[in-house]
Amino acid sequence: MDPLKLINSQILKEKARIDDLIKEISMHTQNGRYQLAADHGRDMQNSIIRIQQLERQKELYLQAAELLRKNGREVFN
Repeated sequence: MDPLKLINSQILKEKARIDDLIKEISMHTQNGRYQLAADHGRDMQNSIIRIQQLERQKELYLQAAELLRKNGREVFN
């Protein structure tokens, strides 16, 4: 799979995970399960950090691809 597509796919998965965790946090909070809500909050923070890492990785990939194009070389696959 194209590295850029793979990165974008991973970002979408993490975003979907965050959406699910938000729903679960709300449900646990409403039912008084605060420890579970806090645990999911930490999981959500980890997903946000992962998205930030993936976005940096994507930017580096795009910069490298642009440099290769400017030098008349093939973009890596």
